[in-house]
Amino acid sequence: MGKFDRFFTNESGPAVTKPRRSLNDGNIHGLPGGTWTSKGVYRIEYSYRLGDLYGAFPLLAPEAMEVMRRVGARGSVVFIDLETTGLSGGTGTYAFLCGLGATRGDFFNVTQYFLKSPAYEAEWLRAIDSDIPASSTLATYNGLTFDVPILLTRHVMTRTRAHWESSPHIDLLRFSRRLYKGYLESCALGVVERGVLGVRRSADDVPGYLIPELYRQYLGSQDASILGGVFYHNRLDIASLASLYCHVARILEGTSGSGRELLRAGDFWRDKGFAGDAVRLWEMAEADPDARIDSFVRRAFHAKKDKNHASARDLFERALGELRAGARYTSDDLLLILEELAKLEEHRFMNKRRALNYVQTALSVLKRAKYYGGISNAEHTRAMEYRRARLEKKIYLNGKCQNDE
Repeated sequence: MGKFDRFFTNESGPAVTKPRRSLNDGNIHGLPGGTWTSKGVYRIEYSYRLGDLYGAFPLLAPEAMEVMRRVGARGSVVFIDLETTGLSGGTGTYAFLCGLGATRGDFFNVTQYFLKSPAYEAEWLRAIDSDIPASSTLATYNGLTFDVPILLTRHVMTRTRAHWESSPHIDLLRFSRRLYKGYLESCALGVVERGVLGVRRSADDVPGYLIPELYRQYLGSQDASILGGVFYHNRLDIASLASLYCHVARILEGTSGSGRELLRAGDFWRDKGFAGDAVRLWEMAEADPDARIDSFVRRAFHAKKDKNHASARDLFERALGELRAGARYTSDDLLLILEELAKLEEHRFMNKRRALNYVQTALSVLKRAKYYGGISNAEHTRAMEYRRARLEKKIYLNGKCQNDE
């Protein structure tokens, strides 16, 4: 094994085609195999065979994910990830490595453009632009606020313009937050890789916060061998973006995903105004015991909004049945369902005795629970006591009227 062969191994899934080493490495030592495309710009390519496993899932062609057209994708999809001299952005921050990922035939290709030094930035930007088709969709991870603004700023600084500036852009960080916020320790790409995609990086990887310092060391030494882990890091970022893009698409269309993911996907379509898709995904989530109660509750609120009160009552009752059967729940879950059932029975089905039973059960839960909805339950207890008093009065008056008759 050669000195740099370890950076081409595939600890994370599909086979990687090792590119031919260039015969012209300039005066830079230790670069992985690639070619100088112009003065100061070095290009490296890797190929992943479509259909091979990458982590827990096969790597698919992003263009085949038709559902993503509904969220803005069109044409080919180009994945972009930068390694920069700083993490805060601004005109003083520039990128020195750009990874681009795109489908080519039966392969997913990752192309990396390395900037020898800032003096060649204009040539580097031109090389990147030449690899982004005009009719393509950009896909990034936090690229709306980091990667793309940095590239556009560098175009301004070099008095050039990016032809892709108005291309559609899908930022996968936003989808990760919609699907996994609160369930993962964070929505950083590395966390999503491990927790969702099942990708495990080798010890060759370097943390993102170390990359700017490694590049500064390279500029002082002109020895690129210290950047081996940076090339590896960037390559896997691109491959993981492609895998995540396809995984998100499968969840949104309902062909894959846990109950929790399907619930969140349903929420996404609801917020986009596609109620039919939302209900379909919520119904699919019912098959997962851990998501069943939430499936009933979401569909119940949707039915209530559509004034389908009988369906809403049935779904809330099914959720309550799951809780009484011993399903895991919080006091908030139980109180929400009891309160909604009390409202339906009182105002829609005029069954005040059943409404009162739900209210009394809720009050007993409130006595045991210190908080409800994240705040002290005193206010909720007062409101529920008021509801109980009103119901008892109505039941009494109704009974008195019947006796008088």
